[in-house]
Amino acid sequence: MSASDKEVNYSVVFMGEIITGFKKEQVLHNLANITRLSEEQVEKKFFNLGGTRIVIKKTGDLAKARRYHGKFLRAGIAVGIQMDFEETE
Repeated sequence: MSASDKEVNYSVVFMGEIITGFKKEQVLHNLANITRLSEEQVEKKFFNLGGTRIVIKKTGDLAKARRYHGKFLRAGIAVGIQMDFEETE
């Protein structure tokens, strides 16, 4: 099996923490603007799961994953990019 037999997807993953220097209220507001969800929905989606990792976005485009990564970092949450390999036929 060669590298061409695998499809690469990139997941932007929320690590469950707010970046130092940001306040939760500010982060909720920032995330509401980015996601177009209400602050209550953002709180449920991002913060009511006990700090578990949450996949925010999956894409096959690394440049797009990096843009999402930067956008969510600037909003004040700790995020990372994870590579996932899927077998192709």
